[in-house]
Amino acid sequence: MYRGRYEGKHRKAAAPAHGKALRTGRLTTMVIATVLLLALAIGGTLAWLSTKDAPIQNKFLPTKVTCEVMETFNGSTGVKSNVNVKNTGTIDAFIRVKLVTYRTNDQGQHIGGTASLPTFTLGTGWVKYGDYYYYTKPVAPNQKPETNLTDSMTLIGSYMDTDGGKQAVDVMAEAIQSVPEDAVKAAWGAGFSIGADGSLNVPNV
Repeated sequence: MYRGRYEGKHRKAAAPAHGKALRTGRLTTMVIATVLLLALAIGGTLAWLSTKDAPIQNKFLPTKVTCEVMETFNGSTGVKSNVNVKNTGTIDAFIRVKLVTYRTNDQGQHIGGTASLPTFTLGTGWVKYGDYYYYTKPVAPNQKPETNLTDSMTLIGSYMDTDGGKQAVDVMAEAIQSVPEDAVKAAWGAGFSIGADGSLNVPNV
C-alpha cells in the first residue's frame, strides 16, 4: 500500500513538468516562426529594392571636325559654280580653302606644271590670307557658309593651254573647331584670334 501511494504521488508530481515542456515548445515554435517571417519580409524588401535600383550610365559622344567641298563643274565649258564647303562634323567649325592648280590631258591625267588661277569674285565673309581663303564666321554642323567662296569660276582659255593641256583647279578645304581660341591658334597660327562675337580674326586683314 505504501509503495502504491508513493508511486501515485510521484506521477502527480511529474504532470506539471510535462505541461511546462508543452508551453516551452509552443513558445519556441512561435519565436522561430516570427524570425522566419521577419527574414522573409526583410529579404523581400531587399529584393524589391535591388530590382528598382539601376546603375547610372554616363554616355559621352566624341566630337569630330570634318568638311566636304560642294561645287558644280561643267566639263564642256570649264566653269565651276557654287563653290562652297559643308561642315560635316558634330561641332561648330571655322573653314578655310586652298585652290590648287595643275594641268591634265584629255584622260584627266596630270601632265606636270601648274596652271594660272582664273579670276573670280570672292563671296562676302571670305578673306584671303597667304595661300588660303578663310570664312570668318563659325559654321554649324551640317551647314555651309551663308555665301559661296565664289558663285562662278571659268577656267582660262576654254580651259585649254596652248600645248593642249587642260587647266584644272582643285578646291582643298580644311576645318577647325571654332572654340577654344587655342585650338585655332595651334592649327592655323598664333596670329589668329576669335572676336567677342565669335568671328575669326585673320592676321593683317
